Amino acid sequence: MKILHVSNFGDKHNGRLFWNQCFKISNGFIRNGHSVLNFSDRDKSRAYISNRIYNNKKLQNDLIETIDNFNPELIVLGHADRIHVETLERIRKEYPGVKVVEWNVDNLLLDNTKKKLIQRSRLLDGIFSTTADKSLSDCVNNNFVTFFPNIVDKSIDTLQIFNQDTHKNDIFFALSHGVGTGKLRKKNNKKENHDERVIFFRELKKLSPHVRFDLYGFNGIQPIWANDFLNKIKDSYMGVCLQRKPLLKYSLSDRIAQYLGNGLMVFIEKETEFDEFLKDKEDAVFFDDVYDLSKKIEYYKENKSEAIRIASNGYNKLHSYCNERVVTNYFIDCIIGKKDDLLDKYIWPVHLFK
Repeated sequence: MKILHVSNFGDKHNGRLFWNQCFKISNGFIRNGHSVLNFSDRDKSRAYISNRIYNNKKLQNDLIETIDNFNPELIVLGHADRIHVETLERIRKEYPGVKVVEWNVDNLLLDNTKKKLIQRSRLLDGIFSTTADKSLSDCVNNNFVTFFPNIVDKSIDTLQIFNQDTHKNDIFFALSHGVGTGKLRKKNNKKENHDERVIFFRELKKLSPHVRFDLYGFNGIQPIWANDFLNKIKDSYMGVCLQRKPLLKYSLSDRIAQYLGNGLMVFIEKETEFDEFLKDKEDAVFFDDVYDLSKKIEYYKENKSEAIRIASNGYNKLHSYCNERVVTNYFIDCIIGKKDDLLDKYIWPVHLFK
């Protein structure tokens, strides 16, 4: 199949975002035998001053010209916010045989995500979201809407931290504050003091004074990215996947892929219900609140071999069942209508809203 993948491939960041989901998705399609052409809407938008003056008119025309030249059978959009609804309407009218789907990894109830998906839904054959909340069904409009897990990729998630002999630290956690600048903002202090995740970790450190924390993205410590991220994460053997509120079913940030996919043992909030396919104390450890987490961290600090075993199990499960080939194969199964055997083929509980 010929696939045009439209997303933010971040050329302007000079490789800082090489781990992003868009690369893993393109890798998966290619490794499953498909021909993939990447189209970076953000970079195309920035390339010409006229796009800023005329509301990305040239970008819309570039996309149409690319479709004419490449003749895709499938167009996959990923956070392609620079592509106008009117352009999608034109694609539907002029290329009726082309399937069009969109993937999204943001929390459905934050950053206007749900509104954007509803607005575009009527023009899409399907929507893939890393949220499985019931409110996702509101995005259905004569199409399908479904969950997909954050993707791991051995060519990107290259570490096996559980195989190391020593670790300088116990717990790793990093806030990004958005991928745009990759740095703490000058006016960040006031915002930081109201960030639930920062408040959570400040309390956690008080409750666990003997634990060696390695924390980034707050308290004046800059976020870390790219190869620096890999160099730092391997100094610890446990990590915390802490989400922005509200918590939704299965809704985890791509930190789960970066942490567990590189071999950390991860702690995950129970409210995410992720224990339906990552089993507690087998593949990961789930916690109720900061007090419960503090106790469990102390336990696994004293029982490191158990933490290492869980990390290895979780790593193997994600890399076996949530890798780039498996997840993009799920995309194709949903798109071409092979829905009868989805429950048996995939590890995650399939929520397919229609």
